[in-house]
Amino acid sequence: MNSAMQCSWKAVILLALASIAIQYTAIRTFTAKPFQMCPETISNPLNCGMLGQDAVDLSFDKRICDDFLYFSSNVSRKTHVLILATTRSGSSFVGQLFNQHQDVFYLFEPLYHVQTTLLPRLSHSRTAGDTRVMLGASRDLLRSLYDCDLYFLESYIKPQPANHSTDKLFRRGASKALCSLPVCDAFSPGESNIDEGECVRRCGGLNMTLASEACRERRHVAIKTVRIPEGERPQGSGGGP
Repeated sequence: MNSAMQCSWKAVILLALASIAIQYTAIRTFTAKPFQMCPETISNPLNCGMLGQDAVDLSFDKRICDDFLYFSSNVSRKTHVLILATTRSGSSFVGQLFNQHQDVFYLFEPLYHVQTTLLPRLSHSRTAGDTRVMLGASRDLLRSLYDCDLYFLESYIKPQPANHSTDKLFRRGASKALCSLPVCDAFSPGESNIDEGECVRRCGGLNMTLASEACRERRHVAIKTVRIPEGERPQGSGGGP
């Protein structure tokens, strides 16, 4: 019995080591292999797959050029990340992982403003119609934020921002992008660990125009929320996968 258990444990360990070795090899192969791009001498990428006999032979086949066309047409698209979770589930920690990346525009629970604005106007029974109203407003706001249109958020901030400036954005200091240039110049670019309260105190009011600009400069938008009505999920809020 003991010998059988020892053999099974040895087999598990060997399988685990083999799996690690395979993954390591795959990662090394992927990262070490340079990405092939269509030649820079081609001024118009649409001609990439139409290299004639007069063109210089650079060992690029049509399939590679087709791949180039696909990725070049999508390179400007932002990655939309929605961290949707219940309270006390560690979602704030996960959000901070995205927030630390310099190319991520992160917002902490912007749907809080939808809730505080609409809930007092809805019936106390919270009917299905009320849920649809909340869900529709949440969906529309998320879509606008993913498009870097922060002006849309102003309709839910109380008091409403004047001249696109406010100091009432919920947990503004939780977003690194809103505590750094071009939104705020109170901290040097090298400062990575900015305290949330210190950001609010030193940066002052939030300029929504500059915040929208900061969003457009980044390639990814991540939003953390627990404010969507339970049992429902937003349809098409991110504008696609």
